[in-house]
This record gives sequence, C-alpha cells and structure tokens, in this order.
Amino acid sequence: MKRALKFVNLADIRIDGGTQVRVSVNPEWIQGMVDNMKNDVEYPPVEARFDGTHYWLSDGFHRYHAQSRLGLKSIEVSYLPGTMYDAQIDALKANAKHGLPLTREDKIKKVKMALENPLLKDMNDVEIARLCEVSKPFVASVRRPEAKEKQDEARKRHAVKKAEKIQAEKLEPNASESNPITSDEKLTAPIGGEGPDEAELLANEKKHEADLERLAAFLDADDKLKHYEEENKKLSHLVVMKDLRIKELMNEKSAAIKMVKQLQKENDKLKAKK
Repeated sequence: MKRALKFVNLADIRIDGGTQVRVSVNPEWIQGMVDNMKNDVEYPPVEARFDGTHYWLSDGFHRYHAQSRLGLKSIEVSYLPGTMYDAQIDALKANAKHGLPLTREDKIKKVKMALENPLLKDMNDVEIARLCEVSKPFVASVRRPEAKEKQDEARKRHAVKKAEKIQAEKLEPNASESNPITSDEKLTAPIGGEGPDEAELLANEKKHEADLERLAAFLDADDKLKHYEEENKKLSHLVVMKDLRIKELMNEKSAAIKMVKQLQKENDKLKAKK
C-alpha cells in the first residue's frame, strides 16, 4: 500500500499510544535537529497510521519534538490507514538501521511492546526476534526472565571452566620433550634444567585464585557490557552527528552555488545593457 503525504496539525498527531520504542528521547539529539532545521537542513517526514480521527506517530519522534520546539503548527506526515496497534508494529521495525542507535534498555522495551501487542500474540520467539531485529535468545530472556538467568549461569560456568583450563595449561609441564619421562620421573624431573620452588608454586596458585575471583566478580555484575555499550553509543552518536554536519555542509555548498549562478546572471545582464 502506498503512503500518503499530508501536512497535519501537531495537535492531531498522537504520541501517547505506546508507539515510542525508546525509553526516552535524547534532548541533545533534538537540539541538534533544531539547529540543522534552522540552517535549512531537510529531514524526511515523520510516519504515522491514521485511524480516521488520529494520526498515531510510529517513526520520527525526535523530528516531531524538534519541529514542535521550532513552533510549527503543522508538519508533513507520511501515513497509512491503520490503528494504534498497527503503528506500534511499524515502530518495532523503525530505528534498527537509521537514526540514533537504540540502547539495550530501548531494545528490551521494544520486545516487550511486541509481546504485549494483541496483533502479535501468536508469534514465537524467532518471529518476534526477526520483527524487532534482535536475537532469539534476547527475546527469550525478555519473555521468560528465568531463561536469562539460565543463560547467565551457563555463560558463567563456561567462562570459569575456560579460565581454569587456560591457567592449567600455563602451569603444566612441557610435554613435547624428545624423550618422554615416566609418571614417577615427572614428579621430580626439572623443567628447563630447574624446577619451580615451593614459593613460586604458591604464588602461581594465589594468582590463579585472584584471576578466578576477578572473573566471577565481572560475571556477577548486573550489566556486564554496560561500559562498552555506553562507549559504543557515544561513538555512534558522534558518527551520526558527523553525517548530519556533512549533509548540512552539502546544503550550504548547494546554496552557495545557486547564489553564484544568480550573481553571474545579474552580472551578464549588466554587461548586456552596456
């Protein structure tokens, strides 16, 4: 079905229908859009579903707030006929590949929206994951919190086991000698001409225990990847802002070229009169 375009009064656009997948909008992002719009940077129209009375906003909340902050009474809307629930489904498909990247909390809210939508009640984890563009285990962890606990426990056991294996490989003797030794000889045979003394063995054991404690503390953290996610979020924000600035400069370049051409025409007219 082809979308229709229309200028709609802001008062007729509903943003309270549970169609916002983000936990909250980003004020800095909105202000950046306001500044760009003041410099004639063009943005695509917001998207909505029209039920005959209201336009339920599904994509473009930052654009909506930026245009509202500019004092506009009406904005351009690209819309399809449909209900609030249709708009919620449209919102689930938005923002995955454009706009300000979604945080982990946003993705959790997104999946919960899908699970609570009556039009999607028969969808399984795979279908919900495909719709929300997240992984199946992620959907399972939101739908069934006990599944997340099992996933965390399994990851923890695997990481501890792997750490113990690596540590054991560091401590075990070199088995690649040309003349293998017997098990009795292995107890006393020096490695490289000199075996570790008791103090060295004790130090290695303590280091091993400390490594396991640090690993366990990391795995027991509430949000193991929060720091990395925040850094990634900042970098993604900078990349998008850079792209917006490039677009703004291109628009300024186009405006300057038009101005030069206009001045050239006026100059040619003046020369013709002489």
